[in-house]
Amino acid sequence: MIGIETVIDSHFQSPKTNIEISRMVTKVGPPLDFSFGNLSAVTDAMEEEPRKGTKAKEGYSKVVTAVRFNNNSISELSDVVPTIRAIVVDFSAVSWLDFSFNDVIHIHESLAQFPNLSTLYLHGNHIVSFNEVKKLVPLMSLRILTLHGNPLESLDGYRNYVIGTLPCLKQLDFSAVTKQDRRNAENFTKLCAKRFASGKKSKKRED
Repeated sequence: MIGIETVIDSHFQSPKTNIEISRMVTKVGPPLDFSFGNLSAVTDAMEEEPRKGTKAKEGYSKVVTAVRFNNNSISELSDVVPTIRAIVVDFSAVSWLDFSFNDVIHIHESLAQFPNLSTLYLHGNHIVSFNEVKKLVPLMSLRILTLHGNPLESLDGYRNYVIGTLPCLKQLDFSAVTKQDRRNAENFTKLCAKRFASGKKSKKRED
């Protein structure tokens, strides 16, 4: 959790010896907040000081789990990974990214490199195609996603498609994913598969 100390205090017992594992304390720092910063590219964060939080520097040991880039003019996400690697102590600890209210059109495949990303905000951008959602499939830890306020929200079957494509989601657009949502998504996926198969058969007949 953000802003608290996580203390791991455990003991290992073997049939022959008792080994006390030393207490390990991981200090979690506040989110790095680059929101409302007039950033036109993710890489601008390497030069700018965050509104809140502290970027990685010599002697700084607090682990950052959340980074906010909301309300800027960012259109490309291709540099997200190298940028965040440069500004946080532990890249693998990042679990929450906020890119809401920017100018993003394409979701970049490199987001899949965040092994523990569980929350991703992309609402209020310019994402048009369902194909962009497929790029998030490798994010096995993703549980919370926002995409509302993008053009793809108006496409038929939007919620069903996203939940069907990312079945591990627990929340979409700040709304809990229910059992009925999952049934609807499953039926929608089956229907799309039948239509696709039917379309292929029709094309073969024409050929």
